[in-house]
Amino acid sequence: MSAPPFAMTAGTVRRDGRAVLDAVDLEVAPGDVLAVMGPNGAGKSTLVKALLGLVPLAGGRTEIYGVPPGRFRDWRRVGYVPQRLPMGGGVPSTVREVVASGRVARQSRWRPASAADRAAVDRALEAAGLTALARESAHLLSGGQQQRVLIARALAGEPDVFVLDEPTAGVDAGNQAALAATLRDLAGTGRTVVLVAHELGPMEPVVTRTVELEHGRLVRDTSSPADMRESA
Repeated sequence: MSAPPFAMTAGTVRRDGRAVLDAVDLEVAPGDVLAVMGPNGAGKSTLVKALLGLVPLAGGRTEIYGVPPGRFRDWRRVGYVPQRLPMGGGVPSTVREVVASGRVARQSRWRPASAADRAAVDRALEAAGLTALARESAHLLSGGQQQRVLIARALAGEPDVFVLDEPTAGVDAGNQAALAATLRDLAGTGRTVVLVAHELGPMEPVVTRTVELEHGRLVRDTSSPADMRESA
């Protein structure tokens, strides 16, 4: 059997002598639409960053498709949506340029963008409702619009698994519904989704599994009623 997208065993992260994650065991199965929930300070964002190898473990182990993050090389399989658009120096990037950067892992450094790359970027812009803003400077957009840019960047890479850290933060109800529709389409094609959320809102019908953290510990892991009905 192939390895799962993510697997964590006794994952522990410490900060200032305190356990931000405390011996967490979690396996994300292919096709899961997994919501990571819990109160502020519970360790939700730390958990997904640890799964990706973006924060070091003080104890335990985590793997991406069976490989420790430090040795994992097939990053085109993973799309990550952080909480906010990174602020870089130099010439401001347009929305399209930021979204197109999601194709980098699929491109050879010796060739320009192909027709397939441009088509993938067009589809991602349309799915995120950003086609009309493609030429705008990404850093001049509202927080909610910037979040949609990050989602489109991940979509452009056409990965197997999406990790979204609070994707609805600052996003209005209409765009939350659009995001839910996008996630439903991804799940329908067998993609795996891991998302951090305070509340699910319109994404609740799409979620197949929920884990809840409290004080860095995983206290609840449940499948959604809809998912249980489908598997019955």
